[in-house]
Amino acid sequence: MTENKASTFLYEAALTISAKLDTNEVLQQLMSLTHQHFKPDAASVALVNPDGSLVFRAASGESAQQILGMKMPRGAGIVGWVAENGQQLWVPNVYRDKRFYPDADEHTGFKTSSILAVPVRMGDQTLAVVEMINPGPGTNLQEAQDTITALASLAAPAIQNARLFEQVKRAEARYQSLFEQNLDPIIILDRRGNFLELNRAAQKLLPLTKPEDDAAFVPQTDLDKLALSPAQYEDLKAQVNVEGVSTWEITTHTADVEEHTLQVYFSSLPHYLPSGAYQWLAHDVTDRVALDEMREQLSHMIVHDLRVPLGNITNTLELVLTAWREKDVSVPFEQVLEIGLRSAHRMERLISNILDARRLTTHKTLTVSTIRVPDMVADAIEVIQSSVRRRRHTLIRRIQDNLPPMQGDLDLLRRVLLNLLDNAAKYTPDGGAITLSVQVDEHSFHFAVSDNGPGITPENQVHLFEMFYRARTQQQGGAGIGLAFCKLAVEAHGGKIDMRSEPGKGSTFAFSIPRQLPESAIYHEASVVEYSP
Repeated sequence: MTENKASTFLYEAALTISAKLDTNEVLQQLMSLTHQHFKPDAASVALVNPDGSLVFRAASGESAQQILGMKMPRGAGIVGWVAENGQQLWVPNVYRDKRFYPDADEHTGFKTSSILAVPVRMGDQTLAVVEMINPGPGTNLQEAQDTITALASLAAPAIQNARLFEQVKRAEARYQSLFEQNLDPIIILDRRGNFLELNRAAQKLLPLTKPEDDAAFVPQTDLDKLALSPAQYEDLKAQVNVEGVSTWEITTHTADVEEHTLQVYFSSLPHYLPSGAYQWLAHDVTDRVALDEMREQLSHMIVHDLRVPLGNITNTLELVLTAWREKDVSVPFEQVLEIGLRSAHRMERLISNILDARRLTTHKTLTVSTIRVPDMVADAIEVIQSSVRRRRHTLIRRIQDNLPPMQGDLDLLRRVLLNLLDNAAKYTPDGGAITLSVQVDEHSFHFAVSDNGPGITPENQVHLFEMFYRARTQQQGGAGIGLAFCKLAVEAHGGKIDMRSEPGKGSTFAFSIPRQLPESAIYHEASVVEYSP
C-alpha cells in the first residue's frame, strides 16, 4: 500500500470510527476495517473488563458467531498477555507459543496458525485487543502492524467517549426511573411556569397530562392546578433564589374528588436548563393531618370523659367538707360518697383502658391466674348495679351452673365484662332490659351481653372495634377506647369478640376465651396493677 493510500484509508477510518457513540459499534468498525483491508482468515476484538478478564465483542470469519460473547480469564492466551502487557505481539506459529489458548479452537473447530494482536490503549490503560488471525501469505507484516496500531490509536478515544456516553445514558435512565417511580408528585417548570416534566404521581394526584417530547410547552395557565398565580410564581422564584427552598401546604382534589393535603417544596434547578428551571415537589401529608385532627379530637374527648367524673368527685368532697364544717347532719353522706367512689372508679377504668390498650397493641402482656368465673361476673355486676338501678333497667343473668375455673388475666377480663355492661346500660333507654349470659363448652368460655336498645347501623358496625371510634348516637360521649380495649384484651387471650345488631332491635356483644391459652401469649406476673371494684 502506498503512503497516500494508507493516509486515505486511515482518514476514512477515523471519520467512520469517531462517528460512533456505541462501544459495540466502535469495536465492530475496528474489526471490519482490519478484516476488509488485510483479508485474513478471521479478525476479532476483545474488550477488557474492569477485572482484567476479556470478552469478544466483534469477530469475523467462519466461526464468528461462536466467538462472539466468549470470555477469557485475565492473562489467558495471547490476547490476555497483550492486554496485561500493553504490547503488540506477532506469533507466526501459535503451537510453539505457550501463551496460546487452544480452547477457542477446540470450541469452534477453527484452525489458528498465526496471530497478530495489537492493544487499544488510552494512556496506561488497555481498553481492548484487536487480533488478525492467519493473515494471507502476501501480507506485509510491518505495514499490518503499523496500520492496525494506527487504527487502535483512532479507536481508543472513540471507545472511551462511547463508554462515557453510555455512563451518561445509564445515569439518565436511573434518574428517569427514580423520577417516574417516586411516590411523591414532582414537576419541573421553566422560568415562565411551563411544565417541562412531571412524574406519574403528579399526573395521578393533580391530575395533569404529561407533554410529549416534541410537543409544545403546556400553557402557563396550568399553574392554577398548583394553586399558584403568575405573580405568586414570580415571588417564589425570587425567594428560592435567596433561601434555596420554600415550603407550604395546599389542599387539592384528585380525579375521584378525594381531598388531599400536600406539603409542597419548591426549589431552584440552576443547571437543568441554560436559563434555569425549578422543581415543585409535594409530599402527601393527608394521613398526618388526619392523625393530628384525630389526636386533637381524642384529647378533647378524653378531657371531657375525665372532667365529668372528676367534677362529681370534686362536688362530692366539697359537699361533705361543707356539711362537716357546718355540722349539717341532713346530708346523706353514704349516698354522696358512693357517687364520688363510682366516679373515681370510672376515671380509673378509662385511664386503665387507655394504658392497657397501648400495652396490648405492642406487647400483649398478661398476668395469668386461675379465675372463678361466677366471682368475676359478680364483681362486674356490682360495679354496674348502681347505673342499672338508676335507669330502672332489668338485668337478666343466664349463668351456667358449675362453671369450671378459667385461666386468664382477671383484671383485663373483668374490665371487658364491665365495659360491655356499662355500654349496654348507657345506650339502653330507661326501663330497658340487659341480659348477661355465660356458657362453657369443651373448647371455650362464652360470654354475651345483650340489650334492647336502639341498635347499631351496618356502616358503624364495621368500625366499632377500632381505636377512638364512637357509634350509636352523637348524644353519647366517650373517647372510643372501651370496645377497642375489649378486642385487644380478648385477642391477647387467643379469643374472639364480635357483635350482632339490628337498628331498633338492640345489640349483642359476645366474646370467647379458650380453655387452653395459646403458647404465643406472653405472661408476666407483675405486668398489670390489680384493680378491685
